[in-house]
Amino acid sequence: MKQVSRRTLLNGGGAALTATAIGAGWVPERAGAASVDSSAATGRGRADDPVLDTVVFAQASSESAHGVSADTSSVVEGALGQGARRLEPSSSSGFWGGTVAFTLAVKPTGTTYLSVKLFGEEYAAAEQEWRLHAFVDGRSLGWLETGAVDNVDLMSQHPRRINGFFLHTLPLPQAITRGRHELRIEIRSTGRIYAYGATDATYFRPMTSASRALYRAYTHTAPYFTPAADDPFGTSPAPGTRASTDDEVLARVRARVLADQNRLLFSAATRTTDAWGWTALAEGYFWEDGPAYHDPRAVAQVCAAIDGRYLAWKNDDAVLTSSDQQWQGFGRVGLALCRLWEVIGGELDRTVTTGITEVANPGFEIGLSGWTASVWSGSGSSVADPAVHRTGAGSAKVAATAGSLAGISVGANRVLVGQGPHRYGVWCRTDDVASPGAYLDVIFYDASGTVVQGDRKQFAATGTHDWEQVTLDLTTPVAATHARLDLRVQGGGTAWFDDVTIEKLDGAADPVPAADLPVRRVAYAQMLLASREYWRQHQRHYTNQVLICAIGVYQANRGLRLLGSDQAWPETRALRWLYEAVGLEPLRGPETEDGTATWPLGHDYHVVTPKGLTRELGYVGTYGEVSDWLVALYESVTVGPDGTQDAVLREQILRIIRTRALFRLPGVDEEGNHVMRLESVIGWRNEHYPGDAVYAQRTAWDGHPLEAVGVFGDPRLAGYAQQMVADGQFAPQIDLLLANTGNRVGLNAFHLISRDLPGFGRLAPSNDRLPMGWDRPDVLFTDETAGVVALKRGREVLYVSLYWRARQAVNNWARVHLVTPQSERSGTIDVTTRFGTARGDTFTVQDWVTTDYAVNDGAGACTSTGGGRTPPGDDIEQAWAGTVLRRRAVPGDMDPALGCGSVTGIESIDVGRAPYYELDYAGYLIAMNTTTDQTFTFDPGRSGRGVDLATGHSVQLSARHRLGPGTSVVLFDPSGRS
Repeated sequence: MKQVSRRTLLNGGGAALTATAIGAGWVPERAGAASVDSSAATGRGRADDPVLDTVVFAQASSESAHGVSADTSSVVEGALGQGARRLEPSSSSGFWGGTVAFTLAVKPTGTTYLSVKLFGEEYAAAEQEWRLHAFVDGRSLGWLETGAVDNVDLMSQHPRRINGFFLHTLPLPQAITRGRHELRIEIRSTGRIYAYGATDATYFRPMTSASRALYRAYTHTAPYFTPAADDPFGTSPAPGTRASTDDEVLARVRARVLADQNRLLFSAATRTTDAWGWTALAEGYFWEDGPAYHDPRAVAQVCAAIDGRYLAWKNDDAVLTSSDQQWQGFGRVGLALCRLWEVIGGELDRTVTTGITEVANPGFEIGLSGWTASVWSGSGSSVADPAVHRTGAGSAKVAATAGSLAGISVGANRVLVGQGPHRYGVWCRTDDVASPGAYLDVIFYDASGTVVQGDRKQFAATGTHDWEQVTLDLTTPVAATHARLDLRVQGGGTAWFDDVTIEKLDGAADPVPAADLPVRRVAYAQMLLASREYWRQHQRHYTNQVLICAIGVYQANRGLRLLGSDQAWPETRALRWLYEAVGLEPLRGPETEDGTATWPLGHDYHVVTPKGLTRELGYVGTYGEVSDWLVALYESVTVGPDGTQDAVLREQILRIIRTRALFRLPGVDEEGNHVMRLESVIGWRNEHYPGDAVYAQRTAWDGHPLEAVGVFGDPRLAGYAQQMVADGQFAPQIDLLLANTGNRVGLNAFHLISRDLPGFGRLAPSNDRLPMGWDRPDVLFTDETAGVVALKRGREVLYVSLYWRARQAVNNWARVHLVTPQSERSGTIDVTTRFGTARGDTFTVQDWVTTDYAVNDGAGACTSTGGGRTPPGDDIEQAWAGTVLRRRAVPGDMDPALGCGSVTGIESIDVGRAPYYELDYAGYLIAMNTTTDQTFTFDPGRSGRGVDLATGHSVQLSARHRLGPGTSVVLFDPSGRS
């Protein structure tokens, strides 16, 4: 964990600190008692103060007055000369770490809020993501993972501020504070929660490093308060500009791409190459700068890889649903056909192969990949030698000591050979090789792996000589199906080998296929039809999953159409899947076997809101970044000889990507330089804070910052990407393309180098910049379907999710994130809701701690247990358990729980989206009507004048506003901040 930056943050001074836990001390009976009036001594405020109470950690008088007790905690001299408490890992390195408990004043009526003060420049590495979680009266204040009331502190992987503090706020249950004047609060530390962990041990990770330091905790009655003058929050310096390292990093990415292309082109493991690998090779065939350019071996390798997938699927049906990107199925088979259609014809007429038909890596362009080094007797070595080569970029260097035998072999990567005469060859160069010398050895095997014919050797000349071709003409034994090739040195000396070949001579036959294997045209059509038919009947409902599934269905159908299958749909039917996936048409959902749409979410549910946000339950942060899949969707239509341009589809895709630009806010990187970050604090799925660096597009396994820019050439996106380059923030975002060596990220890197970087370089300079930058004009965005507000007013940015993690019912909570150059606040706060004429039933909050919901796994597959996994240790109760919430009625043709309505706590779409919201926070007065058929009246209940942020005009705050369906009002009251 990083505790401080390069600046001098740990200034001396202040009270003496102790590293031992302070005892329980004296606890006052109620707030405001005469003996505790002094805020300087105790932190308790007067009745008219915005803050009810404050505990100053590591200050002996305040900790004593608030009964602080701690376990596995250290008192530290923190940032800016302020003392703090840090919670440490337990000695057993378990999930639960240290704790600190204290008593704070609360209000006996209404909502009391708890806020904590944390230093913005502390953050943790991804695998050390400790959390801090609050308990009240021994019960969990909210849920450990993705709850509406969440952690006190969660997963900071980057700094939130430089040289400054921030506040996070949570509501306390009125059922607990009602009639009381004080409350015992505890903050416990935990390790990381990995949402996709398959077992308890991988889900609840051990706490391995100390938590972020706690400086103060406050209770207050208004969700926004102004800290006292003697409560310093630091002054952040103006961010710098990062020095560009683009050229250096791009050179490394390019080298990686070239190495990948060589590996894929000459791979010995062709049949196990995944779909990302064969896609990269299919596209590499057309990349002029790459080794696969117009090389027929690339086409053969792609087909061999698809053959391997076909054989694996025939052996196990699950390959269709658990392949590289499961919801896409075998769609990339269809995509490969589209890419290579004009050059793949001859390969499609061949029978599906059960092995490699050419020597892998015959020129040692990728080291010794595909070959196995051995020493059969004595001592020796075998290495790749890039300094010596007959052709290409390297050779195999084999050295043996006197009397020894060493060399390399294709080993298990035996080559399929047919009957008849073949010529086996290799070029050899020697240095002081003793008799018997350097030689080529061929061994034949049958299909079961049994040797049919042993060593057949051909020696090069001994001594020292330049390149000499060694050839061996052999007739394949009758029972043989595979040949093994060895390159050896026996007797001593050094030899270099290059350019291994197998040539069919007159009368030679192709390898005999395994019994009953079809030709590729037939096999690939089988794969594509099975994939399309399965996934059209198992469509998802989250937008990113809908996109992936629809892409796979469409790609499979395009492949069927190219292959001339009578099962191929007309283009209009296939294109409908893509239109649904981008919100141009309502989501029909999974089809029945006969092709009937099921409409599980009704006949008017779109997976993209009318304002352009991907639709789930409220605003989605990281998972809402779907530009990579939008590019894949568009290219599925445009590539290949029968590809077409679709202006409507293109414009909708750009609209979705441009809308995401509103959710990049100014931040700082680890060195204090300016960066734009993805808004994640109000994201309803599992997120980390603050969000990743993002400008035009987020870096992910399947996309990079220049992808959509390079493909679409849109001037607005170009401006955002040019802003990123000017900020020096491009190179840090493509680290993943170097750190992850898998084929999936490799395809991403290939797209950057071969397609998108050149496309970006051709774009003219643009004046467009991301709208939330401090120097940009004011902006207001409201999305009534997603229940979200994004606004910029001067040098202040506010994000609000009104429809905040309300999975089973209207929970009356909103999420807020308010940022200026000198401050940051986040939290969950109360929101006023109205139902109007809407009807609905109720839901009772369950006594669950880890998560507050159960989820289905798709169309009616109710597989997930409510409340998630049980945390280790003693049983924990939920502070909100028993709260009764109203549910919004949904249209009669909609199944909000997707067939899982009988499961308690099931996540149900739209039942938690209130018809009407009102929020009062930090002077911002927000009213939102989310309905399509009701009208509400908004009475701000204020005097004086304010600003209507939609128009920028001064308005009378006492005026009432009539909100029609799907409209919002956002006002600012300058006097609304205490």
